[in-house]
Order: sequence, then C-alpha cells, then structure tokens
Amino acid sequence: MQAAPSGISRFNGFSPGAFELLRELALNNNRSWFDAHRPALEELLVRPSLALIEDLGAMLRRRVSPGLRAEPQVGGSLLRLRRDARFARAAPFRAHLELWFWEGGGSSSQHPGCCLRLTPDRLVLGGGITTFRSDMLRRYRSAVDEPGSGRELAALLHRLTRRGWSVDGPALRRVPRPYGADHARPDLLRRLGLKVERPEPMPEAVFNAELPALVASGLAQLAPLHHWLTQFG
Repeated sequence: MQAAPSGISRFNGFSPGAFELLRELALNNNRSWFDAHRPALEELLVRPSLALIEDLGAMLRRRVSPGLRAEPQVGGSLLRLRRDARFARAAPFRAHLELWFWEGGGSSSQHPGCCLRLTPDRLVLGGGITTFRSDMLRRYRSAVDEPGSGRELAALLHRLTRRGWSVDGPALRRVPRPYGADHARPDLLRRLGLKVERPEPMPEAVFNAELPALVASGLAQLAPLHHWLTQFG
C-alpha cells in the first residue's frame, strides 16, 4: 500500500471507524482480509496519517530538533502495515499505526528519533534508537564512561522516568569489556540500544485537529535525550 504525498491536507483527526478497522485487522490478520479492505485502510488510516506527519513534523522541528526528518509517505515516516515476512508469519500485518521522525541520512532505523504509535485503545509516545550500529555503540559506550556526558545521560533519564517514561532497549547480561562490573553506570553500558516510551489512554484529541499539538508537547520532553544521542550516538 503506497500513498502519494501530493495534495496532503491539514490533519483534522481520525474517524472512530479507523480504530474499528484496526480491531478488525487484529482479528483477521491475513492477506485476503487486508486486500479486501485496502480502500478503507487507505481512506481511514493512511490519508489522515500522512496529514498528521506533515503537521506534527513541523512542530517537532521547532520543539525537538530542526534536523528531524518527516517524510509523509508509506515506508517513510509512516511504517508499513505489512511486516517483514521473515519475522511475522503468524501476524503479517501491524494492527496499529506507527509514525517515526528521525535525524540523519540513510535508513531511519539507524538514527535517533521520535515516534508515535496509535492502537485501538491507546497512544504511545517514544524516542531514542532501537539498536546501535557498531560504530555508534563504541561512541555511546565511550560517552557513558566519560564522567561528564555519562552523568548527563543518567540524570536526564532519571528525570524522564519521574515523568512517567520507561527506559527500554536490548541489553547485554554483563557489563562489556574493558569496563568493569563496578562501573558507576553499568546498566547504561550494557545497553545495545536506548529507547524510552510512555503509553497513555486514547485522548479525545485523536479525533480532531488538536492531536499534533498534544503529541508535540509530549515528545518535546525527549529533546534533551535526542540531543544527547545525536551528539554522542
């Protein structure tokens, strides 16, 4: 499913039918159902998502980072509903919407950014980077080891957790060499990626034009983490 970005209108909200469609997709997660409902998926999910990317991207460039990329297309800032077939045989389609805004050239998955996930029941805000490339991992560990930048990261993550964000991402079981187990920040050194998320009940704003401002306000809290990752990641 691919929608052209031309002629995107201002975001005016999703319809309740959009989330009913996602519920149906979760119950009928197969290609035949998906193909039969392509027009509805396009109209109720894809088109408003592309308009949301336009409006939200402009706000995030002001409130998080001017370098954030917002690409209003499927496979750009809107993740495809169809999953990678190698890893999703039981459920080949996402039963949620996921929008991603990232900073850097090349693949979006290799750069820090902010994301928005919409399920039939809740809104999830997030940011960071799922898995560091090998060169980024070396820079990240060096920055965590350095007292100034390491303490800065620990402090900003502490502030985020106090505001309801959870820290996630793949991690090693042990502190990697050459760092010792008695390091001041062992949990951060063990991480292979660094993400934060905050789930919220579905807001009424999802059905009107207030959603971009609401999401931008939440994701603005991630600006210090985003700047740290773009500097040291």
